[in-house]
Amino acid sequence: MIKLLLLIIGNFFFFHLSAQEKEKTLKVAPKDRVRIESDGWKSSGFLLFNLNQMAQSDWVSGGENFQIGINAVINKALHHRKGKFTFDTYLDMEIGLVEAASYSQFRKTNDRFDLSFEIQHNIKDREHLRYAMVSNIRTQLFDGYNYKLDGQPKVSSFFTPGKMMLAFGLDYTDKNEEKFFSFFGSPLAMRLVTKLDPEFYNKNKFGVDSMHKVYQEVGANITIHYFKKISKTTSFVNRTDLYSNYLRTPENIDILMNNVLLVDISKKFVFSLLLDIAYDHYTKAKTQVYETLGIGLKLKL
Repeated sequence: MIKLLLLIIGNFFFFHLSAQEKEKTLKVAPKDRVRIESDGWKSSGFLLFNLNQMAQSDWVSGGENFQIGINAVINKALHHRKGKFTFDTYLDMEIGLVEAASYSQFRKTNDRFDLSFEIQHNIKDREHLRYAMVSNIRTQLFDGYNYKLDGQPKVSSFFTPGKMMLAFGLDYTDKNEEKFFSFFGSPLAMRLVTKLDPEFYNKNKFGVDSMHKVYQEVGANITIHYFKKISKTTSFVNRTDLYSNYLRTPENIDILMNNVLLVDISKKFVFSLLLDIAYDHYTKAKTQVYETLGIGLKLKL
């Protein structure tokens, strides 16, 4: 995991140092940070909606008679500046569902809820560096099941698992016409891992011991935001979160990486590639990968 961590950070710094030094306000990007040059409010965001459908009748090669899939992504950012303070709020939600003729009900393909709130204070004579406090809540909204196993056992639910973090550190931000880069580092990040569903109470799951609902962690956190304008119609956005728990196996670093590639087809429709990569030793000691590819409707929020 240490080699993977070094590779991730090295790649981000390579992209950061290779870009030109031109200031810009980002207008479209998940987790885009609009720099407010004067006191006031600014907001940005979008809704991405993908839909696919299939039907057949007496098709000789077989398959589902009917299938429909839905994937929706909501991204909203709200920014406020007051003197030397900047307040940023970010909401990321994603839900994916699929229905087929052989299913008894809709099946969930993805479910993510991520809310962050940041307070930053300018450091005198430092253009890019600021003191920062970051709070984050991350969970899923609906029950999740393992459809591969008989009986389809429940594997997750609301705040099972869930993570709530409060971190203090420094934020370095740089941007120009072609890219945006932000690096937040905290040597003091307090985090709660939750297991609130009563069905899991007597189980040792998600790093929370049996007969407990919450596990407390103290560790170090790194959050990276990266935006790259590849061409007039194509952009790439990345968010990477790294967390090391000082109190238990600090070498097992939690990794969550969200990647979004957007290619504009028209003012309303885009081609999108979403790739999420995660590693959490106490949830599943394997690298988790989730990918969505589609053409859908994009609306500004």
